[in-house]
Amino acid sequence: MTAAVYLLLYGILVTWLAPPLLSRLTRGGLNPRLGVAVWLTAILGVLAAWSVAVVLTVVHGVRGLPESPVIVVCLELLGIPEQVATPSVEGTVLLIAAAVLLWTVVGVRAGRAVRGLWASSREHAQAARLIGEPTDRPDVFVLNAERPAAYCVAGRPNAIVVTSAAVERLTGSQLDAVLAHENAHITGRHHQLLMVLRALAATLPRLPLFPRAADAVGELLEMCADDLAARRHGGRTLVAGMVKLAGPVAPAGLGVAASAITRRANRLLIPAHPGSLRCHRVTAWATIAVTVAAPVVVNLICRH
Repeated sequence: MTAAVYLLLYGILVTWLAPPLLSRLTRGGLNPRLGVAVWLTAILGVLAAWSVAVVLTVVHGVRGLPESPVIVVCLELLGIPEQVATPSVEGTVLLIAAAVLLWTVVGVRAGRAVRGLWASSREHAQAARLIGEPTDRPDVFVLNAERPAAYCVAGRPNAIVVTSAAVERLTGSQLDAVLAHENAHITGRHHQLLMVLRALAATLPRLPLFPRAADAVGELLEMCADDLAARRHGGRTLVAGMVKLAGPVAPAGLGVAASAITRRANRLLIPAHPGSLRCHRVTAWATIAVTVAAPVVVNLICRH
């Protein structure tokens, strides 16, 4: 039961203390893929720790339940003093049932949110394919619009949308770079990952880790797509296309102008020093290692 208490506290600490630290670590986009891994490790660590804590509480439940330290800690976190934080057997059973029910409700709501986001994205992709004009590029459609924009939406099949104004404004090489950026989102399944993160953020909006992670990972995924497109078509070409397309995009999609253009352009035009990249890589991997190792060490200590 002590392990369950520590796992519960571990999740609380990571949820409230990690976001500002992880934001500072990943904001510059020195290693965007590694930055995504850092955020995902924190989220998975918290969810796994809380899930195991609930399971341990239930498994070790029946015997010695009223004096369970997990129950006492939970009630004290709610402001109930220790003197009255020792319920009867019946009351403790109800508390455990409530915890399991709450965890189930969170899972169900997050699942529904993911399904809703996926349905909206799929409908958007279908509409783009019906309304847009097909091109000689696979899954690329041109919409007649006065505002230059380019974005992609996941569906069955996917769709990459470019407005007629964007086609007129961009040169051939710039358009190739922009489309490579959008295709990187599709092939990397960035939409599916963001759907899960946004669903968690919508389900647990008051726990700062989840909304902050959705925003941070969204920008990092833009940088990941930037890097892939820049390797194929050149950073300056991509930046020129980004600047011409600067502005809002459809909320259901991921686009080259979806996050801070200045920060993304600077990292493409002014490469980071190799020493800075190595230092950041070591720090990021160390953060991942600590996040993963902490609950494991807690469990080993509690067993001894």
